[in-house]
Amino acid sequence: MLRIRLSRTGKKKQASYRVVVANIEAKRDGRVVERIGYYNPRSEPLEYRIQEDRALYWLSVGAQPSDAVLRLLEKQGTIDRLARLRQGEDFETLVAEFEGTPTSKSESAVEAEAVAEMAAVLAAIDEEE
Repeated sequence: MLRIRLSRTGKKKQASYRVVVANIEAKRDGRVVERIGYYNPRSEPLEYRIQEDRALYWLSVGAQPSDAVLRLLEKQGTIDRLARLRQGEDFETLVAEFEGTPTSKSESAVEAEAVAEMAAVLAAIDEEE
């Protein structure tokens, strides 16, 4: 069984962590399957980054997150996107949503229509005044 957990790095009393996928029986800093992110609790505000696509992949194939990683994934919104992935949404759409890029022409067309509608509303308000 695989687990997504933290692996400690850094000097003594200056801990930082890597978010890794490892076998459940592996040691804390032992053999890992893949590194998918990092977490630095010593910075203000907390600094962390987990690769959304890899986290979704490993969670979808059955890897279990540790409690600390689960909290980070919830902050990042990955757990919500995993639930939507299990309901049948497209994987690429969910990853693009995290990265903040439009996923298709239809999505950018919808945004363009919304901008055009707002311009029309503003023009109508200006004409009334």
